[in-house]
Amino acid sequence: MTETKQKGALILTHVQAEGSCMLGRTLNARGLSIKTLNVPRIDLNEIDPLRPNLLVVMGGPIGVYHAEDYPFITQEIEILKARLAADLPTIGICLGSQMMAAALGSKVYQGQKGYELGWNPLNITEEGMKGPARHFAPEKTSMFHWHSDTFDLPEGAKLLASSSTYQNQIFQIGQHGIGLQCHPEVRRERLKEWEVMFVSQVTGPNATLPLSKWRAETEAHIEALNTQSALFFNEWLEERGL
Repeated sequence: MTETKQKGALILTHVQAEGSCMLGRTLNARGLSIKTLNVPRIDLNEIDPLRPNLLVVMGGPIGVYHAEDYPFITQEIEILKARLAADLPTIGICLGSQMMAAALGSKVYQGQKGYELGWNPLNITEEGMKGPARHFAPEKTSMFHWHSDTFDLPEGAKLLASSSTYQNQIFQIGQHGIGLQCHPEVRRERLKEWEVMFVSQVTGPNATLPLSKWRAETEAHIEALNTQSALFFNEWLEERGL
């Protein structure tokens, strides 16, 4: 009897508070093995870009344009270049999506509209409605956002979703690459950590998003988002044989 090799996912994080949350739960439920590496602590030269069945690059408070101060950014972009050139299953979330855009030759920069922080529904494009992104339609859930950077849509990419603040929220490249500027992975417990981690943006007279509004909107939307995220991730993974 031939033993079936377990498929696995490699998840790259930049701060421990930006983990895989709903995506990680979905991967576990589907029986994938998960290896999570915190990029600032490891030697990226030891990573084979083509080896994982799935590569996930998570978010963080730095930007692609900080590569001079954080050289691992350039290394991650090179990993993504190889991965996307081979059209292997790849997910980028927030900073991860920006790195994907950079790997594909697009400019990443600070958005003119400043922070998109908190809950804001997505507008799903006609192309997006043909696939898993339809689970994030505004009548089904709102979406959580925390970013001020944005990027130009990579050449050859399909735009799947936008928001009222920034256009390029979800894009597909090739058959197996997807970038999500937004945060479909978040859970209530993780957002409670972010309340503390980014205190200057949610408390005080100059708060970008007052904590009371943050908490009220989270209670209103988090369960629906978690439900729709599970549908999204499961369908996306299923389509790629994962």
